[in-house]
Amino acid sequence: MSERGGCWRLAGVIGDAAGPTAGTGDGGGAGWELVVDDGVITTLRPAPAGQPAPSDGPALVLCPPLLNGHDHGRGLGTVDAGIPDAPLEQWLDHLARPPRPRTQTELVGLAADAMLRAGVGAAVFCVNLTRPDVAAEVRAAAHAAIGRGIRAAVVYPVLDAASHRRAGRRRRPAAARAPVDAIVAEVEQLAAELAQAGAGSPAAGLVDVQLGPVGPQWVAEPTLARLAEHSAATGRPLHLHLLESPAQRAWADEVYPQGLVVALDRLGLLTERTTVAHGTWLRDDELALLDERGVTLVLNPSSNLRLACGISPVARAAARVRTACLGLDGLALSDDHDAWAELRLARGLWQAQEQRRVPGAEALALATAAGRAAFGAAAPRPPAEGQPADFVLLDLSPWRHLFGHPDWPLADIAVAAAGPAHVAEVWVAGSRVHHRREPSSRPDPSSAQAH
Repeated sequence: MSERGGCWRLAGVIGDAAGPTAGTGDGGGAGWELVVDDGVITTLRPAPAGQPAPSDGPALVLCPPLLNGHDHGRGLGTVDAGIPDAPLEQWLDHLARPPRPRTQTELVGLAADAMLRAGVGAAVFCVNLTRPDVAAEVRAAAHAAIGRGIRAAVVYPVLDAASHRRAGRRRRPAAARAPVDAIVAEVEQLAAELAQAGAGSPAAGLVDVQLGPVGPQWVAEPTLARLAEHSAATGRPLHLHLLESPAQRAWADEVYPQGLVVALDRLGLLTERTTVAHGTWLRDDELALLDERGVTLVLNPSSNLRLACGISPVARAAARVRTACLGLDGLALSDDHDAWAELRLARGLWQAQEQRRVPGAEALALATAAGRAAFGAAAPRPPAEGQPADFVLLDLSPWRHLFGHPDWPLADIAVAAAGPAHVAEVWVAGSRVHHRREPSSRPDPSSAQAH
């Protein structure tokens, strides 16, 4: 098998791959056939009737790549950087002066490596600056992502006003960023430069450059309006933090008594090109408005807990926002970028908040299909014949005894138990970017190999 091709007999297919029947795979029968030729899926279909299912090889299951809809590329994590967990407004002070600084290239590269090992095929990197040159930092983050082979939306940070945390008002910082017209020009130049660099290579289409008004409390209204205008004129996506902490909710209610989300809508920010992260303190009417405008909402359960922001409103968001999805925010509970553990936490909250069992396929959509819009031009398409190879092969051999059980569809097994140790291969944009060379962490007589 090469880095651009191979063929496999699969136990099944989960997610929205290959049409409506693919998500029903239960591991029974003859399974599925998958063939990749020169980076393109040429075959993805149920194996012919009458062929025996393989019983002595790995139980490989195809899944769309997991999507990390909001991250900052924090390298090995905040503990490694010497930044302790704390309520958000205290934590931000520590974030600005880590005792173990790293370069943007190191941070994004290390984070991307860990994400790929966990089956994350695409991530949104909101660039936290390690030096003052914003364009150079965004460029470094983009090249680090390209070098690892992960799809990435790289977000250029924009902030020109700081909120006074107690008074609930904006104030100008000591040194404001460049005027907004210069910023949008720089972003377009960066986007063109990265597109030209990737033209004709496997890196083509891996990176989308986005504008990142960091949060409404940190960006002046005229700047927000200008960025929205530029997005409408060019299609450039926007990505911002929204109502993450109790202090931000209090600020919003004081400054915008008629409603912050309504004010953002009036400024033109709420469109299908916009992604907002956290939303921990969004009200139901605000969630409904986001959905009406086609905004993508990224939930960050682990981050909300570690930074004392509150409990992620997974159930309310899933019920009211069609494009609600998940992001790690660089703050997975164990600083390990394990998107499967994040998915389990999100489903646990969802079930507790709704007092019902959430099916695995429904939960898996939070980490896959629902978040594609957040990536703009870098978004992967569902795995299907004729599409570039963007998928994860999970080795579910340890749970083969559950295959075919009515209570355990393959998606439920994956959501309940899979982790980085069970990610056998990751394919992104037609190239194999991760291949597990060690066996599953749970003993099983099968050994993984392609045929």
